[in-house]
Amino acid sequence: MKSSSIILFALASLVIMSVPSKSRAASQNSDLVVRSTSSTTISMDAFRMGTLDRKRNLELANTCLAAGLNQNMTEIANKIVVLYPDDEEILKMAILLFVNASQAEKALPLYEQLRKRHPDDTKLTLDAARSYYWSGRLTESLNLYDQVIQSGKGNDLILSQYADLLYENKQYSKAVVQYRKLWKTGALPKKQAINFIRALMAAGDLVESAKLLNSLAKLYPEDTEVLQATADVSFAIKEYGRAATLYRELIVQEPADLSLSAWLSDVAMARKDYPEAIRVNKEILELSPDNLKAMLTIARASSWQGDYSTALAYYSKLIASGSADPLYVREKARVLGWMGNQSASVSLYNGAVRAYPQNNALKAEAEAKKNYYTNTYRPAVKAYKAWLVAEPKQPEALFDLGQFYIQNSRWTEALETYGELLTELPDHRQAALARQKAKVTSSMISLNNGAEYFSAESARGKIDSRKTDVSFSGFYTSISYPFQDRLTGFVNLNRKYYRFEDDLQTPIIVDPKTSQSQGITLGMEYRNLPDILLRGAYGFRQNANGLKDSRTGFLQTESRPLDNLHLALSFHKEDVISNYTTLKNHLQTNHWQGRLVFDGYRRWHAGIDYAIDHYSDSNSSVTTGLDITANLLYDPHRLSVTYRLQEYGFGSGRLPDADVYYWTPSSFTTHTAGIEWQHYLNKERFQGANAAYYTVALRLSLEPEGNVSHQIHAGLHRDWSNRFSSSVKAQYTWDTTSSIYQDKLLKGEFKWFF
Repeated sequence: MKSSSIILFALASLVIMSVPSKSRAASQNSDLVVRSTSSTTISMDAFRMGTLDRKRNLELANTCLAAGLNQNMTEIANKIVVLYPDDEEILKMAILLFVNASQAEKALPLYEQLRKRHPDDTKLTLDAARSYYWSGRLTESLNLYDQVIQSGKGNDLILSQYADLLYENKQYSKAVVQYRKLWKTGALPKKQAINFIRALMAAGDLVESAKLLNSLAKLYPEDTEVLQATADVSFAIKEYGRAATLYRELIVQEPADLSLSAWLSDVAMARKDYPEAIRVNKEILELSPDNLKAMLTIARASSWQGDYSTALAYYSKLIASGSADPLYVREKARVLGWMGNQSASVSLYNGAVRAYPQNNALKAEAEAKKNYYTNTYRPAVKAYKAWLVAEPKQPEALFDLGQFYIQNSRWTEALETYGELLTELPDHRQAALARQKAKVTSSMISLNNGAEYFSAESARGKIDSRKTDVSFSGFYTSISYPFQDRLTGFVNLNRKYYRFEDDLQTPIIVDPKTSQSQGITLGMEYRNLPDILLRGAYGFRQNANGLKDSRTGFLQTESRPLDNLHLALSFHKEDVISNYTTLKNHLQTNHWQGRLVFDGYRRWHAGIDYAIDHYSDSNSSVTTGLDITANLLYDPHRLSVTYRLQEYGFGSGRLPDADVYYWTPSSFTTHTAGIEWQHYLNKERFQGANAAYYTVALRLSLEPEGNVSHQIHAGLHRDWSNRFSSSVKAQYTWDTTSSIYQDKLLKGEFKWFF
């Protein structure tokens, strides 16, 4: 087919496919008198009175059609189909009247009536298809085009119209098939060739779209539409520099076309050049102050670079614009949550739910975020899944859900969730980091190596002292092996070098005594939180200097039967090494403890615990504790205050004084208050991110006889990579009035995954 014929066909198709104009002049007087070519006066009044015969009705219809009198055309068409229901000429005239009066929907039943009589009439079928298209019923229109093409009666013009319809209906793969046929035969005009390119892009075939564009650019080297398509393809294949250059060229040529600036902004956002995106959109707002897309882009870019105040200001403008889109409220609420202003975020969500009660996605997001803020796992997961049903593959929902899974060590679910997110958004950096961290933690062997020094001493010879006199330096290694997602085995090896200065059975200082000890512990852990965690181990210690060897072990279980209720039970069989005497006598204890914690949803929590110790010398003790912690600041810096009441029930009539060589011989109560500051040094804070932080704490404890014990604690942690981290901490405790007790601790550790 010659190129001139192709162009004529394309122009014809554009005319045929154009929706009838709704701007045609309507009749200003329903009683307007019009004249036919026979010069016979025919009035709408005569038509309404029913005095016109079939011929004159048709003449009147033609006259109104030629004059573009929409109101009269509709009135005539409605009446003549009733007067002559089986007259094909009348039916065709009524169709023309309805279509030209921009009421193609009313023509559809008439088309179906005619098509039953002439099912093989290709022109009739195509005319009906166009009316279905004009009526917005693309599926029916496509079905009719498909019938014509399947019958083998489709020519290039029909194929191109069919392809355009498929493209408009977002059936890109099918559109590509039709466009490709026309391209191969050289029957594809420029406009539809550009549609072909965009259909290929939408179908994910970026390579072919780029090749096709190169061929088209040779045919139309200076064409603006081709240049824009080139910019779009460059953007799609992530050639951001070239795309930005082309969009700038187009903006110079067409400065009034703000869509080009919007594309340039999208390139900047894709490059994560948020300052550039903000600059471009501010220029758009100078020309179009009410441009909602520009305001939304500025709000998003500002929030993503941490400029929350600017983001909130623009979200407020969007909400005040009167738009019925709840997206602006939702995104503003998310930003408030990122800032840590969770109460304001929840309040905004609640207001949005009241304003848009039928929006299921909004309702699910509000419920999900509220549970995210309160760290309630089960209802949060349920809400996030409901959100993803309402909005499949929603990035915010997928990321938050992955965070919950990581937080509870549900590695398989976390990896699947982040994998789904990265399939949709391969450049989602935080999701990629979290997924990699989860993969390393769940599938690789971990090695912990550390060294520590500890020293504790109490007043020598005092009957009410704590009878503690021990210092040691030690080294330890722990290897953890994941057998499967929730089952892990571990081996701990350690060696300690003890030193004792005071034999508390005598009132005088004796020669320093030293001892070596080395041990191994083998254990397993099953983790399926929040439902259950089970951890158990068996240990063996070998002591030097003729001292008896030890067998130790423990069994622990944790559960969250309710989302704000944490329950822990444990049993430990362990050596009591408070001084040289307890070591020499091979004193051991069976330590049973239960603890119940009520979680006040991140901001505070309160706990109570009860412990019983049964010693190998037949003595026992009972310890009861009650504590509460309030987080005055939570993110990104944490400031916590704590209080703990602890009662030690030991001695006091149970033990002969001569045997008291490892604890105070009477019950007593302590009141401890503390304050702790935790400061994250890394900019990004999310589960799975490499972290760097330090902690500083001060605790004061009021003890019997007015003694006040002080404790300072400091720690530093650094994740150097996904596979390597280090930490160090130091602690010093001392009293004020009675010189009863002091201890020192220094500990360093590194962890490596391999």
